[in-house]
Amino acid sequence: MASPLLEVTAVSKRFGGFVALDGIDLTVAEGERVGLIGPNGSGKSTLVNCICGTLVNETGSVRFNGETVDRLLTHERTRRGMARSFQLPRPFTTLTVADNLRVPLLYTVNARP
Repeated sequence: MASPLLEVTAVSKRFGGFVALDGIDLTVAEGERVGLIGPNGSGKSTLVNCICGTLVNETGSVRFNGETVDRLLTHERTRRGMARSFQLPRPFTTLTVADNLRVPLLYTVNARP
């Protein structure tokens, strides 16, 4: 069996006394699609932010393509092929739609224009 593309193990995050994530485990295989559902404040965005490096997880680890990425900065994760989308996209208004779609390719490994 191949290694998972994304592996989140025992990830926790707190904001002061508020526990946003408590020992979260998640495994995603290459090509698999996963949805996170839950009520407002349940930790969905916090988990994604810990995975992509916007927030630093306090415990546990995040592995992408076999590499531990916990201490990598967001742009370093992007160079390894990690990307995310936002619920409310904010395109560059000075670029065409096609150019907006190309922007992430500038920061990924093995990108082709």
